[in-house]
Amino acid sequence: MVLNRLTFCWLALVTIFLSDVSYSSVGRFRDVFNANMLLKSWRRKAEEQRVRLFDRLPQNIESKYTTPQVIANRGYTSETHHVTTDDGYILEIHRIPPKGTAKKVVFLQHGVLQSSGTWLVNPSSRSLAILLAEQSYDVWLGNFRGNKYSRKHATLNPNSDEYWKFSWDQIGNYDIPSVINYILKTTGQSKLSYVGHSLGCGVFFIAMIKHPDLNAKIELMIALSPLSSFANFNAIFRALTPFTDPIENFLRLLRTRVFLDSEVAGDRLFDIACEQTYSQARFCREVFILVCGPNRKNLDPALIPLMNANFMTGTSVAVIAQFAQNYNAGETFQAYDYGTEGNLQKYGSTKPFEYDLTKITAPIYVFSGAVDRIVTAKDVDWLLTKLRNLKGSTRFNEYNHLDFIWVGLTSALSVGMLWGSSCIPKSPTQEAEDIQTKHCRDMNAEVVSVSSAVSNDKVPLLNRHMAESSIQTATSSKNNALDDCVSFQ
Repeated sequence: MVLNRLTFCWLALVTIFLSDVSYSSVGRFRDVFNANMLLKSWRRKAEEQRVRLFDRLPQNIESKYTTPQVIANRGYTSETHHVTTDDGYILEIHRIPPKGTAKKVVFLQHGVLQSSGTWLVNPSSRSLAILLAEQSYDVWLGNFRGNKYSRKHATLNPNSDEYWKFSWDQIGNYDIPSVINYILKTTGQSKLSYVGHSLGCGVFFIAMIKHPDLNAKIELMIALSPLSSFANFNAIFRALTPFTDPIENFLRLLRTRVFLDSEVAGDRLFDIACEQTYSQARFCREVFILVCGPNRKNLDPALIPLMNANFMTGTSVAVIAQFAQNYNAGETFQAYDYGTEGNLQKYGSTKPFEYDLTKITAPIYVFSGAVDRIVTAKDVDWLLTKLRNLKGSTRFNEYNHLDFIWVGLTSALSVGMLWGSSCIPKSPTQEAEDIQTKHCRDMNAEVVSVSSAVSNDKVPLLNRHMAESSIQTATSSKNNALDDCVSFQ
């Protein structure tokens, strides 16, 4: 009995001892494992913090500014004017008054879903509006009806369906003529130069066709990615074009009035998705590229916040639908399609009115991009066959749809425009191009800024070869005030 008790106690002690050894080993292993996991977690969090710190996108205060505030921040005076169209829409346009006596009046008109601020996205050394203002040009920046600056009407409430019943046709027939006449009356000038981008060109064409007298008031028209025929549109949204009518009817059913208005929720979405880090900005750049065409090296991610601030500023459903209608219609430039019955009432025909581009007599220079997916090279080629007073056409092999307003060409273009139409060669011969290219190469080293060129009384000459080569210069040397294609003779 005693032996059994001693045996039991011995076995119990051995069991407890072994259990303690096993427990201690497991415990130590667990503690080491937990420590390692904790250390890895700390390292991971530290790396994330480091990435966030060095990847963080610089905050551009101008992304929160209005166009007049951006102009003031760049050191220039601005004016805000309001123009009432014949159909009652109140448009807000912005002016950078000339320094002293104005050389010429220049009117810049943005494309769809943008605003006057789109001309100020680039740094001052590459901003068309600022470069023109620096040379004492009287610069006016337009805004389409319905965007965040021009959402007023003499009688209609912008929250009403009636306010948003407009398309390209009304913008071209009412807005552009009203603004041109207002600017000329205010400045006392008889002519102005017009620079348009995308739809800003399309509505200009409509205005010149519907109001032939306006052609004589245009000294020079610069067309950047000019919209006309949309038959070869090649962006990702092309898949939706066959469903234009059902989509438009569905949006009407939902009482959707304004289309792609960033002030509703877009600003916050852009801020979260695109404007926190360089990684986000590069992702959003890929989205722009997917829609507008390849050329990522031309778009600085640091500009994304300011781009977004002036993008998706609102328009009508009909304006967007008219893009799809023109794509479905093929090679033509037509008015809004109201359907068979609506067209009969509006145009007296079952089909929409087709604009006759041959009636435009204003002098026009066209600049297009070979990789533009929105206004394609083929559609621009079609347009060139219709223009009767075409002064020249230049195609940039690496430019997409947005490169004309948010990268290097703007400074070169502005310098070319400063001295009028003779500064941009019309279809130069190869020999002439070779001479110009050599001259650019010889003289470009002397150029520090546009102002120095003016002070030396040198006459600038924009040419295609130097413009194309300047694209790389613009991306690698952002601080150079003239890193674009300018030659001096």
